Amino acid sequence: MSDFFLRFDIPKKTEFLITHSHRLTFLGSCFSNEISNYASQAGFHALSNPFGTIYHPYPIAKNILDALNGNAAFTFLKRDDLVYSWDASTKVNGKTEEELKIIINSLNEELIEQLMQPGFLFITFGSAFIYKLKSENRYVANCHKQPGILFDKEITSEDSIYALWRETLTKLWQLNPNLKVIFTVSPVRHIRDGLIENNHSKARLIRVIEQLAATLKVDYFPSYEIMIDELRDYRFYKEDRVHPSAEAIQYIWNQFSDLYFDGQTKNNIQEILKIRKRLGHRSNTESSLDLNLVKSMEQMKEKFPWINW
Repeated sequence: MSDFFLRFDIPKKTEFLITHSHRLTFLGSCFSNEISNYASQAGFHALSNPFGTIYHPYPIAKNILDALNGNAAFTFLKRDDLVYSWDASTKVNGKTEEELKIIINSLNEELIEQLMQPGFLFITFGSAFIYKLKSENRYVANCHKQPGILFDKEITSEDSIYALWRETLTKLWQLNPNLKVIFTVSPVRHIRDGLIENNHSKARLIRVIEQLAATLKVDYFPSYEIMIDELRDYRFYKEDRVHPSAEAIQYIWNQFSDLYFDGQTKNNIQEILKIRKRLGHRSNTESSLDLNLVKSMEQMKEKFPWINW
C-alpha cells in the first residue's frame, strides 16, 4: 500500500511525548471526539469536548477563558421544553435556566481540574466561518436549529483568531506552565459553506496555527494534510464523501501514536487493547472471567486506576 501514495515525514519533538501519566483534553470539532475515543480505548485519562462539538476557534477559546475566569456570561435559548446555551452544542442542556447554569459551572470545574494536571491539550479547529446572533450581537457556538435569518454569517480574520488564542494560551500557562498544547485542523470538509469557501476557511486556520507555532511553544499535528494528501482516495471517506472512514481515522491515529508515544507507552497500549479484545470475545454464556484475564485487568488497573473496562 505504501508504494501507491505520497508519504511525508512528520518531525518528532521529544518535549511533546505523551505517556499514560498525562491527562489528555480534546476540544473542538468532531475529529477531536474521534481521536479522544481512540485515546480512551488505549487507556489514557481523556476528556473530550465537555461543551460538545464546536468548530470555530472563537467559542472554543471563550469556553476556556470563561472556565479560567469563572465569569461565564449565561445567555440561553428555550426550545422543545429544554434550555440550551449559545456557547455550547445541543448536548449541553437543562430543563430550566438555573439547572443549565449548574451544569455549565460543573463542566467548567471539570475542565479546569483536567487542565491543572500534567498533560496535553489537543485543539481541533474546524472552520473559520462563524454565526453572529443579531438580537444579541454575539457569536454563537451552535445555532440550535434556529432560522438562518436570526444570524449573520462571517469569516473571521487570521489576526483576530491569533490574538484571541495567544491570550487564551497565555492564561492557560499561568494556570499550568507545564501544559503542552497541540493544534490540528479537522480533515472534515464543510461543504455547506461551499468547496472553495471551505478551502479558504481551512487555509486561514492553518495559517493561524502556523503563526502560533512560530511565536509560542505549541505543536501542530497534520491530520488535515494526512487526509488530503496521503489518503486522498474517496475509499477513505464515509458515504457522504466528507467525513473520514473508520479506516482513515485508524490510520491517522497510528500516525498520531508514532509521533507522540514512546516505546513503553506503545507497549502499555498493546496490553490494554489485548485485554479489551479478550473481553470483547467472551460469549454471553460465560458466567465468570478467566483468572489470567482478571489478573491482567487488575495489574493494568493498578497502573492506571482511571481505566474503565
